[in-house]
Amino acid sequence: MVLLAAQKFSKKLEDHNNHTHHDHHHHHQSHHFSSSLQAFRSIASNSISQLPQSEILSLLWIHKFLGLLPSINRAFAKLLVDIDYPMSSWDSESVQLFLRYSVNLLDLFNSISSCLSHLGQARMSLCHGLSLLENSPSSAMKHLKPIPPGRFNLSFDEDTKAEDREAKDCSGKQMVVHEAVNELKRIVFWVCGIFLSGLCSEWKPYLEMRKITGGFDDSSVFTLDSRINELMLIEKMPVLKEIEEINGSVANLLAASDAEKLDASMELQKELHVLEKLMDDASKEVDELFGNVMTQRNELIDCFRITTTQPQKSTA
Repeated sequence: MVLLAAQKFSKKLEDHNNHTHHDHHHHHQSHHFSSSLQAFRSIASNSISQLPQSEILSLLWIHKFLGLLPSINRAFAKLLVDIDYPMSSWDSESVQLFLRYSVNLLDLFNSISSCLSHLGQARMSLCHGLSLLENSPSSAMKHLKPIPPGRFNLSFDEDTKAEDREAKDCSGKQMVVHEAVNELKRIVFWVCGIFLSGLCSEWKPYLEMRKITGGFDDSSVFTLDSRINELMLIEKMPVLKEIEEINGSVANLLAASDAEKLDASMELQKELHVLEKLMDDASKEVDELFGNVMTQRNELIDCFRITTTQPQKSTA
């Protein structure tokens, strides 16, 4: 009887020790995941905080922001290494989350490229008008017109908060990936919304991005977004600084006297040259980002095809 009681106590003690060890391991793992996610967010926030809060609606500023995205993507890749959860091991929900994010992002990049192409055509028409100004003023007038706004006709059907809910319903490595992808989404969709609003001279693209991300209150772009909210109260029609300056110079040229026309045309020519350089830089940046997203998508789809034929690993 004593021996049986001793055995029961020994078994109970062993179970308790195993449970305590498991709890300690789980707590240590949760702390590690939380720290890794926080490190990723800090890198993103620190990168973005280097940008000035003035002249956000300008090609130069947006080009600088786009230049930060590769380093933020590298921080995301490092996060996956830190939590030992490569894309090849992802669960189906994480795969679907990233694929939804990336396909919407590709649509946004295509929309930006289309608007930049539209802007490029308007710039070339103005350049042609300037070349005709001296010998054929009447023909030049047909081309010397303000740059018209681009068009935004993208729509997203995905549930606004679906991904946020999914992040709350999961745990462990899966939760870290969901939180990190949602943060990536808020950062990149924010700058795409601002870019498209400036190109299209309307706040609709930005408001659409705010809607599908659920807002930017707890994201790395919160401070910059506060500045945008201030601008929305002042500027009913957002216009990129460079486009606004060119349209002002076109108006000045059309109103200039014969004696003032040379100076006015040279000023416009200079601004068009600056616009060409900034547009080329932004276009290259967008094309490169598009290519990187396509590569990530293809790699993830390939990994998912392989892993769906194998037993899923635990993501806890």
